[in-house]
Amino acid sequence: MPNRSIERTPNRLRRWVAALELVEAITLISDEQLPDSVYEQAAASLSREEVSAIEWLAVVINAWNRIAISSRYPVKA
Repeated sequence: MPNRSIERTPNRLRRWVAALELVEAITLISDEQLPDSVYEQAAASLSREEVSAIEWLAVVINAWNRIAISSRYPVKA
């Protein structure tokens, strides 16, 4: 029986890609700010609430990564 939770419809894939590109752009924001094209694609594919949630998640994840890296937190494999 196929796993319905991972099926990707074109709309679902478009939303997924827009979310990932937004997170990547936020992560690399010091390189070139947030490109208008990335934000516009996210805004066209996702609700305002989803864009906001993704932005906050990216900020929090990046903050924790910076704390872990700068404090030399040991990562166990």
